[in-house]
Amino acid sequence: MRLKKAQREALLAWIAEGLETDEINQRAAKHKPKFRVTRQQVDHYRKTRRQNIQDIKQTGELTALSSGLAKVEERVKLLQDLAELLRVDLFQANKLWLDQQKSVGMNTFSYQEFNASEVAQLRAVLDDIAQELGERGKTLEHKGQIGLFDIEQWKEDRKKRLAAIEATEE
Repeated sequence: MRLKKAQREALLAWIAEGLETDEINQRAAKHKPKFRVTRQQVDHYRKTRRQNIQDIKQTGELTALSSGLAKVEERVKLLQDLAELLRVDLFQANKLWLDQQKSVGMNTFSYQEFNASEVAQLRAVLDDIAQELGERGKTLEHKGQIGLFDIEQWKEDRKKRLAAIEATEE
């Protein structure tokens, strides 16, 4: 079957995604106009359009890396909006302290409880913003081996060396 231009473009995009013939045919059945391809046609397009497929992949990857939440500015803007919502809720809506009630037997007691969970969420959002902007790094702790180097064994050996030095100084 000879493919029309739109069908051929869709087929090349699906091949670039890495889809197999049966997956391509599932999508092609929903395409306007519908079409169907054989494994031989897919193989033919993979061989003859190799450079085009690589170009499509590179364009797709570039678009994915430079749009939406892949951009730092977009993520920071979203985090700032979330932080503002939490700030308004806590301070302007006076929800830093929450009115609670507890019943004990027939008596009901009213008390105020600190809204620790929402404050923690606001702090986490602010930390995320700082990390996105490179103002705060994550500290990493490594336990175990680095290559053939065993950190725990090194610490134990160090303690022994320090103890030996202290013993000779006395």
